[in-house]
Amino acid sequence: MTSYDGPAVRRAVARFADLYRTVFTAPPWSEGEDRVGEFGARLVDDTHRPGFRAVVAHLDGRWVGFSAAWPTQSPFPANRSYGAVLRQLGADRVAAELVGALEVDEVAVGPAAQGRGVGGRLLEAVLATAPDRRAWLLTWTTSPQAVGFYQRHGWRPARPVPVADGQLVVFLSPDRPRPSARGSA
Repeated sequence: MTSYDGPAVRRAVARFADLYRTVFTAPPWSEGEDRVGEFGARLVDDTHRPGFRAVVAHLDGRWVGFSAAWPTQSPFPANRSYGAVLRQLGADRVAAELVGALEVDEVAVGPAAQGRGVGGRLLEAVLATAPDRRAWLLTWTTSPQAVGFYQRHGWRPARPVPVADGQLVVFLSPDRPRPSARGSA
């Protein structure tokens, strides 16, 4: 595993985008090339967020996976998928559980490395930098494999996992205190 700060990611954005292409243009995501370009631009923007970090996994000297994360700032953003997260959890719960926690934006593992523990090691590497190991991420029911992966690694859905395809699922890190343990509802 190699850690990257914002400037290092900006210098290597093409490599991140190539790996993103390999992972996310294949099923179940089947994203188009336009989304790969959007990812590259979004990643560059994200590198300017306070506390941004990325981790790259290597296998036989090749990039086989990466994760990017940063602490979620207040006020909670409204762009991208944040509005859907806010609608799903409500403002009070977002403020109590997500703001200040590490937001894991991407976990991408190339097909050749899947099933070899790379994704779990990426999650653990970014989680090790989380304040009080408080972190969150989201995925979609479009990929039951992704939902199952996070559950197998101890991440728990903030709400029951929707049955319908294409629905947002917010996951909370495995060993974070439950809200009631911190005195919030």
